[in-house]
Amino acid sequence: MGTPAAARGPWLSAEEAGYLAAGPGRAAETVLARLIDTGLVRVSRDGLVSAVQQNGQGATTSVEARMLNHARTPVRFGAVILSATHSAEMTQLHRHLLDRNLMQRGRRRNEGWWFSLAVAGLLVLAGIPTPAFLLGVPIALGFFVWQYGRSPVTQAGTDALRQVTAHDRVHAVALYGFSGTVGDQRVGALFDLPESVARMVPPTDERRSSPAVGRRPSPKGRRTDRAGDTGGCGSSCGSASGCSGSSGSSCGGGSGCGGGGGGGD
Repeated sequence: MGTPAAARGPWLSAEEAGYLAAGPGRAAETVLARLIDTGLVRVSRDGLVSAVQQNGQGATTSVEARMLNHARTPVRFGAVILSATHSAEMTQLHRHLLDRNLMQRGRRRNEGWWFSLAVAGLLVLAGIPTPAFLLGVPIALGFFVWQYGRSPVTQAGTDALRQVTAHDRVHAVALYGFSGTVGDQRVGALFDLPESVARMVPPTDERRSSPAVGRRPSPKGRRTDRAGDTGGCGSSCGSASGCSGSSGSSCGGGSGCGGGGGGGD
């Protein structure tokens, strides 16, 4: 399976798709996947990531450049992901997505969101005999909209993400993570990673940096990653190269990396 330079669809690179699918942690996983895919880093059987060259050549985005720099000396698989997740370069990627109207400032849902809706209903009922009560309905509905929260991914971002498929192993990571599955195959196995290494991906709570992006719906018959990999809002491609996507070698193992699609919340 080949690894084309960008996600299928006119909008997204692989790391952008990863960010929209599940936040900065998934974007960091996707960056590492691209570096492995193109042979810029190696991963040992015990989970140590090492850059093949010490000059950082081969990076196509600022996040990739940072990760390559971090891996000049061997670093644990989970640690290199966590470091990129909370980096200034990842913050730039988030800003880039905001500028493109693919993301927005999200709001967490208040646990009492239903109360404002209930109040609005009571005011409607009370307004039947006493119309003055109806004046309070718009106010109650306004509180309901605010308390209900807002997804960090815009409708445009959701539509763009629906066009992305797991047509190669890098995009399989973007959509499902190293610990996810595509068909009956573990995504980590597409990179010949032992399951113990794939499990080194930091838990969701360690990677979250702001309002969660919500779990990406799984296509029928395919499971998402074990953690749901929700993440916060992170950044844009700060490098001159922009947010170019993954490129490089083919997927090994005759994987069934087909499928994908579906928008993130």
